[in-house]
Amino acid sequence: MRLGFLGAVLLAGAVVPSAAHAQAAPVAAAAPDPARLAAARELIDVLMPPESRARMIEGMIAPMLGNLQQGMAQSPMFSSAMAKNPQMQAQFAAFMNQQQTRTLTLMRDGMPGMFDAMARAYARRFDVAQCRDIKAFFATPSGRLYMQQSLTIMADPDVAAWQRSMMESSMRHMQADVAEFAKHVATPEQKKK
Repeated sequence: MRLGFLGAVLLAGAVVPSAAHAQAAPVAAAAPDPARLAAARELIDVLMPPESRARMIEGMIAPMLGNLQQGMAQSPMFSSAMAKNPQMQAQFAAFMNQQQTRTLTLMRDGMPGMFDAMARAYARRFDVAQCRDIKAFFATPSGRLYMQQSLTIMADPDVAAWQRSMMESSMRHMQADVAEFAKHVATPEQKKK
């Protein structure tokens, strides 16, 4: 549950452009019932304990960005450019390190808002009794094991291979899409060349 929601949000923003991002401004949601919100906040604190949130976020983002970097480096467009310019590998590695630092900083700074938003989302979807039931599951041995193991899911070889495959596919399409876009926006002088 924890990894599914947060991992999907992070992955969607990092790898797969979403049609939802291109749509008009989001519709404001109704404020959740205060009792449900309180129960949801308690649940979020169990799912993602405040003292380990930064480490959890880093544990999910680092493998995703590593897979992103590997997928980009293996794409025909990038591998060809790197073969032509050996300095590009070092520049690309520095760029990806900068992106990881920036992303981690952004996520750490945005965590209070993210967890507040998640609590409101849970409160809209689950009533007080359901939040308590879910919280009780995570107090069981299976629930605790799930919480421990879910942190490693993004680093799993199958998930990593899927992420690289998605990036490679995205990069193949992007190269053709950028070329087509460039044709459409070229000035008359550039089109003559």
